[in-house]
Amino acid sequence: MRNFLFIILYLLLYTGCFAQSSQLNNKQQIEDLLRSFMESIETKDSIKMYSLFADVPITWVGVYQPVTQKARNAANASVNEYKVSDYKTWFRSICENSSSSEFFSNPVIVEDGTIGSVTFDYSFWANGKKGNWGKESWGLIKTNNQWKIASVIFSMESQKIREQPEEISGETEIKHEEIQEYIKASVNDLDFQGTVLVAKGDSIVHMAAYGMYDVENEIPNNLNTQFLIGSLTKSFIAVAIMQLVEQGLLDLTAPVLQYIPNLKYKLGKGVTIHHLLKQQSGLAPSLDPLTNYELMDITPAELLNIINTSKRGFKPGTKYQYSNINYTLLAMVIENVTKLKYQDYLRENIFAVSGMNSTGIERLQNIPENRAVGYRNINGTFRRAYNVVSYAMGSGDIYSTITDLYKWSNALHEGKLISQKSKSTLFDGGNKDWGYYGYGFRVQPYQRATEMKEPGKLIRHGGTMNGFISNYHYYETDKITIIILSNYRNIPIRKMTYEIKEIVLGTFREKRESAFGE
Repeated sequence: MRNFLFIILYLLLYTGCFAQSSQLNNKQQIEDLLRSFMESIETKDSIKMYSLFADVPITWVGVYQPVTQKARNAANASVNEYKVSDYKTWFRSICENSSSSEFFSNPVIVEDGTIGSVTFDYSFWANGKKGNWGKESWGLIKTNNQWKIASVIFSMESQKIREQPEEISGETEIKHEEIQEYIKASVNDLDFQGTVLVAKGDSIVHMAAYGMYDVENEIPNNLNTQFLIGSLTKSFIAVAIMQLVEQGLLDLTAPVLQYIPNLKYKLGKGVTIHHLLKQQSGLAPSLDPLTNYELMDITPAELLNIINTSKRGFKPGTKYQYSNINYTLLAMVIENVTKLKYQDYLRENIFAVSGMNSTGIERLQNIPENRAVGYRNINGTFRRAYNVVSYAMGSGDIYSTITDLYKWSNALHEGKLISQKSKSTLFDGGNKDWGYYGYGFRVQPYQRATEMKEPGKLIRHGGTMNGFISNYHYYETDKITIIILSNYRNIPIRKMTYEIKEIVLGTFREKRESAFGE
């Protein structure tokens, strides 16, 4: 994404050392609350456990996930989908086991200093065996300067019925010596900050974090840091569209006006879903000349009104021109066909299926707690940058982590998201004159090792937002995955990616073959 520049008085909302210190203090207290909860289970300390709850009626509700509930119904048709209890009854049952443990991961904390919430993934163990797992959310209130639990709701999957997907460790870095030296040089010479994951086949060979999540407060990035991924969002939209095609809900050759009847006729005439996916619609490249970006989230209907003020540049299908508007319209198609918000469709059909627990769609009311602060160089000055990404619906509004994107890459290439036939269509990139553009991915040749004369096949996309830049490369022929996420926009991220690839192949080159478009 380009030119989503919102470096304005919005900065004032986030300045003030006292406010920042207080926010960090509240977050730390809530993290301490999580640790105390886990420790109380292991030590069976009821006094400590009960002290973590507010002196109010506590909601305690568990909901069985569909797969587990279906199996429970098969055994007993009258079983309830919900499990309502109270924390004291629950804890007494915990104490009946010889040993119990509950492990939390991926916490997302939201608070305003008085009320708050924390949502996390959990797994519960009793006597050395995992019993259930799912997602848990606490409602919190702060009384007498202490955070207390006011409500607990959680989803449940039974490990006997559905095993918990394996998680990539969010704590342990893996460092390849040569890659580490190369990236350290990029940190020193280019001010790179962010996270990098490199895999060869099924093995991660490098996974590490660099630089600062928040420069002013000296908070470092880590493997769980979330970043806006910009136009890499388009790859997710393309996969979602192919899922709907497989379900018979969409026709790639159908006119877009069939799915978005309120699109201006002169803009939509002759444009098919295929043209939007392939960046061949003739629609304007972006919203930049069409509107002044406001510091507020806007609706899809408001976005469509802005798009309807644009003009088309050429007859659909006659040339290639990259356009963010194409993928915003595709996100609207997803909503109109499924009757779901497009973020809900992605969450249920891509993020959840891939095991992406730290990925979502950002809005001003949904800025994730672990999302890094974005930075860029403006007129020689390194400074904070902000985005209102509702204007980038479907074209640049996803946030994620390197580990989540690796899970998504594996799910996609292993056929867990779409069929082999759909993947062939997705990765049909054409030639250089057509931008190497398939559906939501660029697919092009790449230079392999020196002794190999034939080029390999590279599947890639990247993204740029105000303060963020991302890159995803899958070198299919050599089974190399490289994912780089940065919260500093002004870095040569593609050059870094290509050179890391060459380190993995053992053939680092000063000069790259321009014929391969690298």
